[in-house]
Formats: sequence, C-alpha cells, structure tokens
Amino acid sequence: MSESEKPVETREKTSIKRWLQQIQAMSITEKIDLATTGGREERAVLIKDSNRQVQEAVLESPRITEVEIVAIANSHSVSEELLRKIVGNKQWLKNYQIRLALVNNPKTPLAISLKLVTTLRNGDLNQLAKSNEVSDKLVQATKHLTTGRSQDKIQPSREKEKPKSRFQEIRDLPVPEKMKLAMTGDKEVRSILIKDSNKLVQGAVLDSPRITEAEIIATASSRNLADELLRKIAGRKEWMKNYQLRVALVNNPKTPLPTSLKIMHTLMAADLKRLAMNKGVSNVLVSAAQRYLLKKGRK
Repeated sequence: MSESEKPVETREKTSIKRWLQQIQAMSITEKIDLATTGGREERAVLIKDSNRQVQEAVLESPRITEVEIVAIANSHSVSEELLRKIVGNKQWLKNYQIRLALVNNPKTPLAISLKLVTTLRNGDLNQLAKSNEVSDKLVQATKHLTTGRSQDKIQPSREKEKPKSRFQEIRDLPVPEKMKLAMTGDKEVRSILIKDSNKLVQGAVLDSPRITEAEIIATASSRNLADELLRKIAGRKEWMKNYQLRVALVNNPKTPLPTSLKIMHTLMAADLKRLAMNKGVSNVLVSAAQRYLLKKGRK
C-alpha cells in the first residue's frame, strides 16, 4: 500500500511520529534554537527533553504564553529546577492559575508552596486540603489557613451577608470545577464561563455537548475571545457548515487572518460587499474581499 492510499488518520500519525523523531535527533544547539523560535507544538516537545539547557530555553522563549506556563507548572514530570525557574519570574507569579498549579504540584519545593498557598482563594484551599498528592505539611498548613480565615470572617454584628449572585458563585469556583460546570451547566452558566479569564475554562465551554449553534455564533462574534479559541471554532467541520457562523468569524477582527481569508471565499455577494466595507477587520482581508468581488463580477 502506497503512502497516499493509507487512511488519513494513519498518515497523520506517521507524519507526527517522523516530526517527533526529527526533533529528538537534533543537536542540543539546534534544539535550543528551536525552543526560542519554534511554535507551541515544538515547545511542548522540547520542555520534556532530557537536557536541562533545552528545557530552560523553552521557558526563556519570547513566544511562550502563560497558558503554556500553567501546563508546565501542572506537570509532574518537570524537574524541581524548572519549577524554581518559573517561581523566579515575578511577572508569571502575578497569574493566579500559575500560582495554583505550582502549589498543587508535589514537585514544587515545600518552602515555595507554603509561601504561595497564602495567596490562594478559599475554594482552591478547600480542594488542596483534600489532596493526596502534596505533602502532609502543606495540607496541614492549608487547613490552618482556612480555619484562620473562617475565624476572621466572624463578625460581632448580626447583620446577614447578602447572598451571592449566580455570577459571583460561578466566578469564585476553582478552575477544575468551572471546567466541569462548563460541560454540564445550562445556557446561562455557559454564557458566564465563556467570558472567564482562563482559556481552559473557555475551551471547556466550546467542548460542551450541550452548546447550541446559536451560542457558537454569538461566541464567534465576540471580540473578547482569544484568537486560539476562534481558531478552535473554525476547526470544527460540523459547525462550519453553518453559514451565519462563517459570517460571524470572518467579520471578527480577532479571527486569525489565514482563517478569515479561507472562509471569505464561501460567502455570498451581499456579505462580501459588507465585508469589503468593514473598517474593523484587517486591510488585507478588506482588499481580498474587494478583489474577489471584482473577480466574481467578471464571471
């Protein structure tokens, strides 16, 4: 059987395997260069490399995102030295999800975890207190911290606290609970979680089996959504059969330009005309829409 006769899935697996082998066969210098200039996929491979210099080059890449740092800080396979390097970056430590990942990672040095645990929210502290993976000392410190906070909240006044709104209750949940809720909750819950600051939570909303096409169209129109999530929407073939979704994506300035240019060719003349006058999208896309309209007009 020739390569072209093999199933697509088989060819893709073979291609990925060859790609991994090519990276693994590189010299240390080449790997370090790739860690600096490559994309997310390359960094995800190189962070697992056995050479410490290569791993550190991944963390020093100017292209690395905080979402990737969260994933690395969550990994139980990374070295203690790499976790210390993450902790040493003050900018990264401003990110709550990075701090949460570090505290929950049993590989993080205890002294660091004990310092960071004081910055966590009560919901995450309650989850940590039940963990079987972190050290007993950290669990005890967590329980002591939650008890202290509970006592601090006791007020001599008999005034009752105002009940939290549904939005506040969902907002204060730890990330794992938000992700579960994104998969099982109703439309109102999804409308709250799709605006969450954590991309993992937003991604879980898009993966929900209950999400409707109307919600997807509304989400694709949002200019607050990260480009990678818009790319995720565009990658779902069954969704892209919906014409209104394609119109929403192509008119969203946050949609990656290559994606918009590809979708543009599927639009009807009326929508192409509107796109050609859209001042909110890329000039490249506007010019492409104008040229395509002229081309269609000559046929």
